[in-house]
Amino acid sequence: MRTGLAALASGIGARAVLRDTMPILLVRVTATVLILFAAFCMCAAIWREFYGLPSGKTHLSMMPRYVIIPVNVFLVLVTVAALIGNWIK
Repeated sequence: MRTGLAALASGIGARAVLRDTMPILLVRVTATVLILFAAFCMCAAIWREFYGLPSGKTHLSMMPRYVIIPVNVFLVLVTVAALIGNWIK
């Protein structure tokens, strides 16, 4: 989750910081790649929750499933909104 949040923030930040210094198409593509990577990370977190860790890693303390899945689904929707906002403005 934290990698996805960092990528999402980087994509939004890249758009805000670079829009006056680089061609807008390059800025949008850069932000799009980072935002898509964020969505991938969120989807990977959901996938990991369904398929779990290998049996040797069960000593790790993880958040409950009823928290992880809805939060990551919400974050995927946020990344989709950020992606749409990246190309609309």
